[in-house]
Amino acid sequence: MRNLVIVGLALLLGACATTGYQPLPPVKVITETVEVEIYAPPLPPEIQMADIEWKVITNTPCKPATAKKNIGNGKWYYTTERFEYEYYIDEKGEEKRKVKRDADNNRIELKPLEENGEVILSCGNLQQKIAEIEVMLDGDFVIFAVTPEGYERMAANLQEIKRYINQQKEIIYYYREATAPKGKDGWLKENEERQENQKEAIKVETKPTEMEVKDDSGFSIGKLLGKNDE
Repeated sequence: MRNLVIVGLALLLGACATTGYQPLPPVKVITETVEVEIYAPPLPPEIQMADIEWKVITNTPCKPATAKKNIGNGKWYYTTERFEYEYYIDEKGEEKRKVKRDADNNRIELKPLEENGEVILSCGNLQQKIAEIEVMLDGDFVIFAVTPEGYERMAANLQEIKRYINQQKEIIYYYREATAPKGKDGWLKENEERQENQKEAIKVETKPTEMEVKDDSGFSIGKLLGKNDE
């Protein structure tokens, strides 16, 4: 038995020697670029700013009051016009005014108003603005005042917000151009389409229904003054 094992090993080693060593085939590395399309959410819609009407109150020297101007709801204020005016329609159909003249083509002066034998004086435009605001609010006079310095700071704050938004937008543009296969112009067009789709979706979601619940969380002047908006 031992002789048989030795003979078998000798034959196996002889076979390996006659055939020689066979190396493994070389490994081939294939690099393939796969473009990954990254989802880019649409940019938010543009900011829609509401118009703001400013009421400027002055403290000009006092002048004799010459008339009362009624502006509705029993509100009025003194005017200090020196001459009497009349209104007319020009050739463009626009309403204009001009000084009223007498038969001798002289301007007609308004007489000062008197009370208890004394001329009534109108100082600045505070009375006028109080009447206008009370008619506008249909309530008591209230005003939010800001100094010229405060207004400058508010304007500077708005510019700072604008600067920050523009810089953030440039960063978004950079990354979208770097990652989007369509390039900057391509995804901008796609972004417009997505924004339109968002607007349509918002219209559908916010469509009022019969069971709509009233939302009292918004800001209003009436709530600030303690009034009921119902």
